[in-house]
Amino acid sequence: MIECRECKYKCEYTERVCPVCGTELLPTSEEILIARRGLDRAISDKDAERILVYRHFLADMNETESQREYAKLLERADSQNNQNIDTAMGYYYKAALKNDPYSAYRYSRLVERASGISGSFWLRYSAVLGCIDSYPDVSELFSSEHKEEIAAYYRALAAACDDTDSIVNMAKRWYEGIGVERNEACAKWYLDKLVIPPISAIKLAYKLRSVRAQEPPKLVFPEYEKYIVDLANEAKKHGFDTAYFNITHMLYKKGNDNAEITLATLFAEGIGCEQNLKTAIELFEASIQRGNPLGAAYLGKEYLSGRVFPLDTELAMKHFAKAAELGYVYAYEEMGEIYEEGKLFEQNISKAIEFYDLAAVGGLASAREKSNRLKATRRQFYNTGAEIIGRQGTVTKDEAFEAFRSLAIATAMGEMLAPKLLAMCYARGFGTEKSRSTAFFWFERAVEAGDTGAYLPLGMCYSRGFGVNFSYKMAVKYLKSALVYGNPEAEKELKTLYKRRMNKMVRSLYSTAMRLIFMKKFEKAAKLLSSFESLSYPKALYTLGCLYEFGKGVPTSDKVRAAEYYERAFRGNATFGNFEDVNSVYKLIILKLIR
Repeated sequence: MIECRECKYKCEYTERVCPVCGTELLPTSEEILIARRGLDRAISDKDAERILVYRHFLADMNETESQREYAKLLERADSQNNQNIDTAMGYYYKAALKNDPYSAYRYSRLVERASGISGSFWLRYSAVLGCIDSYPDVSELFSSEHKEEIAAYYRALAAACDDTDSIVNMAKRWYEGIGVERNEACAKWYLDKLVIPPISAIKLAYKLRSVRAQEPPKLVFPEYEKYIVDLANEAKKHGFDTAYFNITHMLYKKGNDNAEITLATLFAEGIGCEQNLKTAIELFEASIQRGNPLGAAYLGKEYLSGRVFPLDTELAMKHFAKAAELGYVYAYEEMGEIYEEGKLFEQNISKAIEFYDLAAVGGLASAREKSNRLKATRRQFYNTGAEIIGRQGTVTKDEAFEAFRSLAIATAMGEMLAPKLLAMCYARGFGTEKSRSTAFFWFERAVEAGDTGAYLPLGMCYSRGFGVNFSYKMAVKYLKSALVYGNPEAEKELKTLYKRRMNKMVRSLYSTAMRLIFMKKFEKAAKLLSSFESLSYPKALYTLGCLYEFGKGVPTSDKVRAAEYYERAFRGNATFGNFEDVNSVYKLIILKLIR
């Protein structure tokens, strides 16, 4: 019995309002406790009518179990009574919002049956929560989406719970190779779980009558973490805050770094859970310790705004600096605003441009727009960097970083000559970590910007494989361009490049000739080695002399001609040097190969 606080009328709780005065019934904690005891007695006495009353009362008091059980009673009471079904859906939905697996499953089924609205989120969510009843249906859902591997995974779970239809389904999947690799022995294993196969499996059982059963391997959910992330995003999109919180917590337990940040944010803002700033900060700090900049960025924004945490600009700056240190470019823009607007320090336009441009290098268009308003000092940054790089003598670490930083800012602001010097910083590890690939990137950007002085270093990158794969064609292209623009170093690099290429080609041909000698194909070897006369490769000339001396691959033995080749090999040339076989060691090797 519940007493109305207005008129003191005592009544059974069947509606939310007093039947006498219409006042909303607000039960006390004592009345709720009495109702729970009454429910226990009704269940013990199997008093269906009293169970219904107490379940209704406790369900309206937001008790999850009673919401689910009351919805079950309504659903079973009269499947043709739309009002009961609609009410059951309402209670299932309330319990589902609080992560009750079975309620999520039944809500998904009823909402589709009653209104045609897709309940796929709640169906998939109930399966993730471990609702056994949902496995066959969620398997069919994935099958309809042509995701047969996931469909097979859930069917296998249902079959493990002795669901007959799922057992037959898995047998057919293994037999036909749907979502699994075809295996008749595994199909037979599933059919053997059935004492009497249903009609739908008789034909398959007959086909497998002589097959020996083999237990199938345990199936895995492909890309499970990505699937859970997508499910969390869907919960967020639809405003299912509790479900969003719960799924995010699942991801966090699995070690997902982004989930840790999201979970901290939810605790901080009380979304899907009670607000808990202490837990939020602990999660943020843990993520920062592991090198994730998003936690520091969030704390910086919130300490600056005072929306969630108390306003504290010093802490805001500290966290923005940490986020930037960890590579979060948005933090540079936030710090730029702090310096431009004088939120923490005196207004400093130079530092504001610095941070805006560092953010712009990371691709932030908004930061670039802000920087464009402050371009008056652009050239100053470039001059600072160029002066330090060109300085003779020792440069301190701090000075090197200052040069790199200034050039990065100048580059972001569109200074044509800055990318080449920035590339040199990366190439030398000057003020930043050495990175050949990044150096190559900026040399390319310098050429694209029209800096003719960048043709030589870009050509050298291609010729030496510096930060990019070696490319003879591209190296020649840029080195010749450098030569056209009057850079004498390009000619020297081109000669070195030609020489390396010639050496590689000649040595490759010589190796082929030696393989022919080893294979006793002396005529082909002699013919190939003869082509070396114009190239004057000493070792090849000496080997050809050996063939003439031993009379292999040539019309006849000719020791005079052999001696001429030996002499030419000894004299050598400027390109390949010379070859001398003082003790005839190499000649003996050739003789051994010939024999």
